[in-house]
Amino acid sequence: MLKHKLLSALVLLASVAYGQQSVSGIVQDGDDFPLTGVYVTVEPAGTGTATGLDGEYEVMASPGDTLVFSFIGFSTQRVPVGNQTKIDVTLLENAQLIDEVVVVGYGVTKKRDLVSSVAQIKGDALENQPVSRLDQALQGRATGVSVTSNDGTPGSGTTIRIRGTNSVNGNNNPLFVIDGFIAGSDFDLNTLNVNDIASIEVLKDATALAIYGTRGASGVVLVTTKTGANLSTERPVVSINQYYTVQNVINQVELLTGEDYANYVNEAAQFVPGPDGFGVIDPSLPLIFDDPASAPSTDWLGIITQPGQIVNTDLSIRGNTGKTNYYVSMNRFDQEGVIKSSGFQRYALRTNLDFKISDKLTTGIRVNLSRTNRENNKVNYSQIVNSVLPTREVYTADGEYTAINPVSASVQRNPVADQELRVDNRYDNDLLANTYLQLEPITGLLLKTSFGAEISSYKRNFYLPGALPERLIDGAGGYASINTVQSNDLLNENTATYTFDVGNHGFNVLGGFSLQRNESEGFSANAERFPNDVVQFNNLSFGSDPSTYQLSSGYSRRTFVSYFARLNYSFSSKYLISLTGRRDGSSVFEDGNKYAFFPSVGVAWNVHSEPFLSESNVISRLKIRGSFGEVGEQGVPIYNSIARFNNVNAYFNETLVNGVLIGSLPSRNLTWETTQQLDLGFELGLWQDRIFIEADYYRKTTEDLLLNRDLPGTAGGSQLQNVGSIRNEGVEFALRSFNISSGDFTWETQLTVSANRNEVLDLGGDEFINLRQPTNQGGAGVRLIPGQPAPVFVGAIYLGTYKDQEAIVADGFEGRAFVGGPRYLDQDGNGVINDLDYVVIGNPQPDFYGGIRNTFNYQDFSLDIFFQGSYGNDGYNGVAQTGLFGRGDQTLLPGVVNRWQEGINETSDIPRAGASTSLFNPNNTLGIEDASFLRLKTVSLSYDLPVGNIGLDGVVRDLKLYVTGNNLFLITNWSFGDPEVSNYGSGLEQGVAAGEYPYSRSFTFGLNASF
Repeated sequence: MLKHKLLSALVLLASVAYGQQSVSGIVQDGDDFPLTGVYVTVEPAGTGTATGLDGEYEVMASPGDTLVFSFIGFSTQRVPVGNQTKIDVTLLENAQLIDEVVVVGYGVTKKRDLVSSVAQIKGDALENQPVSRLDQALQGRATGVSVTSNDGTPGSGTTIRIRGTNSVNGNNNPLFVIDGFIAGSDFDLNTLNVNDIASIEVLKDATALAIYGTRGASGVVLVTTKTGANLSTERPVVSINQYYTVQNVINQVELLTGEDYANYVNEAAQFVPGPDGFGVIDPSLPLIFDDPASAPSTDWLGIITQPGQIVNTDLSIRGNTGKTNYYVSMNRFDQEGVIKSSGFQRYALRTNLDFKISDKLTTGIRVNLSRTNRENNKVNYSQIVNSVLPTREVYTADGEYTAINPVSASVQRNPVADQELRVDNRYDNDLLANTYLQLEPITGLLLKTSFGAEISSYKRNFYLPGALPERLIDGAGGYASINTVQSNDLLNENTATYTFDVGNHGFNVLGGFSLQRNESEGFSANAERFPNDVVQFNNLSFGSDPSTYQLSSGYSRRTFVSYFARLNYSFSSKYLISLTGRRDGSSVFEDGNKYAFFPSVGVAWNVHSEPFLSESNVISRLKIRGSFGEVGEQGVPIYNSIARFNNVNAYFNETLVNGVLIGSLPSRNLTWETTQQLDLGFELGLWQDRIFIEADYYRKTTEDLLLNRDLPGTAGGSQLQNVGSIRNEGVEFALRSFNISSGDFTWETQLTVSANRNEVLDLGGDEFINLRQPTNQGGAGVRLIPGQPAPVFVGAIYLGTYKDQEAIVADGFEGRAFVGGPRYLDQDGNGVINDLDYVVIGNPQPDFYGGIRNTFNYQDFSLDIFFQGSYGNDGYNGVAQTGLFGRGDQTLLPGVVNRWQEGINETSDIPRAGASTSLFNPNNTLGIEDASFLRLKTVSLSYDLPVGNIGLDGVVRDLKLYVTGNNLFLITNWSFGDPEVSNYGSGLEQGVAAGEYPYSRSFTFGLNASF
């Protein structure tokens, strides 16, 4: 007891010594309800406490201190202590959080009034990211959005799927709308500077998509760029973002060394399969390598790769004079790839201007001008991984490039020569401009007209020098080609929006008209047998053999006309209804099928506004919503509704004659693919949205799939028809939580998890459709099969190796198989392994995918950690299969060291040397691997320098230093390379690896400053 009295006396004495006093009070909201968990911080000491169940608090503070009251969802208050001993505070809801604005088609809405399923990514989530494209920064950040990298090539794109795959021949890419301009689903995202983006909204359900009709079947991505509208200062703000990135190859394929390869090849060369199963080793057969230990061991992958680097500079100026707001930016992005002689550069200029002509009339313009240069990868990385032998050297004894496979003696490209001599450059210019005029004749009525255009050009210069070793051998001389494409996209849209209230009834009515025209014109020319490599593609007539000249050109035009309307109704902000309809017309269809109507309806209930929940201290937001509607897809190749012919050449009486052949018959009854979608979801906010949960269930079915149908030989060719259907069904879950918000320290978590199940319902009576024809020697078989996901991998079931002659006899392969050779399951028992034995062996669709982001802030430091991954998806690793079924003249993997060997390793399931030269060697289950992964995608640490403390106050507004690591580690069962990379780069052929441009790990050092 005495100790407690002494301790209390000491505390009181210390408080008096420092002039402190007890300050207490109650914290409540605007409705006089106490707030629990409000952080009360004493500044500058940094001490504090949190309010209890009744909103009460007590702290020790001096008269010169300030109490800071902070709580998620409410505006922070600062109260000087002075001589007060009791301070009661009322915190007001933060309108920016409660009434968060979300961009939707042809307008904006408050989050609380949103009926549809929309994922939002703020521009700050893309900060500190060393990426050239916005899609590369979207992975794992939005529910229902699957983003898969095609490969690691500088400037390469991704495959984006929103709620699964809808179409076979149509376009599965989402529609991109840039500042209101419908840029299409093939828009080149390289033209945009990621640092210019203010927000990204992903529209997913029918209510959100129906306003875009036939363009919205695969989802819509709305991109809004920065302006100066929200800038409060009268002085312009100049900002600079500069960063430098270093990159290194990760998960590089490990290939067999020269000595091990030589031993393998020698063993294969002397093995002769025999009828007794084991066959014989015939020592009289010549060896390929006399001394394997002295065989060359060239590290081709090490030679062609290097540390890559990125240098990026962003410079912008923005301001707001009241009558005019502006944002002007310049960007230079320069990436040197991790494979030598590959790279990507972008130069971009953006100007966003808005003018307030009068209180009722405003106008504005958005202009983005970009130039991108690509030095395309000149090396066939897949060839190195699969067939450039380690026993082949780069140069001959005379210092010339080698060109011969030392085992097969066939002519082969030299990767080093390719890097040093080939020329393959691509240049893209793009102008995207959109201007508008908006009039508000009466309060609530907005009349808007906009005109937009995208003018783009593409040129590729390609040259194969005659000095390349393989061309020197046959005296082919040089080969040059030029390809150009010019595209023009014009858009005019006119809308009227009227927002008004009648008592407790709120209305927002939208009506509009849209007209868009796309034109594209292409030209290509090539020539061969250049006598020297001086002029290259700059003078195609220099090709000495006119018979090799080839010219081609093409022109296409599409026109769209649309009428659309939307009615949003709310009663007391509790009950919400949204009705949408759009009538689209397209020039690609014949009369009678040109137009289609796409409607939707959505409803929502803000349960938290009901009396029985409005006084809850726990549930701050609860919304239940549902929608149903129909959208379309007009993924018809241009001119497909009319007959098309192909040029053919044939010999008549030993004379080459040009002619035409029917390519496809007219498809005059073609119509739109239609997708019906049901969406049910809820939003739940707890403790003033300190925890916010959003979940959705969806089910969508696409019918009238556009499929090519082979016609009888008497009819000739094929025909595109509306047959077949696909269904996608899934759930989405998003969580945002403010775990800690105490004084100088905050911790926020964002989690997204999505699961999609798709199924091919019908293919118009076809048993299957081969998307990728199954082939011998490791070619992936990719098919669409009714009742299966879209797509699946097919192949033979690999049973390991034959361990004895009895198994060969039992399988019916006596004389055609041998012990130590590959064994497959003969599905039909006919003694033949062929494509009739192919079954489903893998599914590239994950069970679920997502990401988790944790952001920690302490004083002026910020740490952002982002994980991304998928689970349950299979991949086809063609390199793994061919590298273990070595043909002898191909590259091998180290795993073949543990191959079946008589008397040495007779239990191995890796085939013996020479096994692939006998029997049928199909793609099989040995190539199927678990492609699930968890990737530490990004770790970013930043520090905001206190400019006032370093004498820069009044000159520098903000100054931030940051370091970012990308792809820091990967947890996966995938054997090598990256499980996310797709060799084919097609949405229906994902998950196939065959030796693509490798992924890299990067570290970025950057500076952000504004003045």
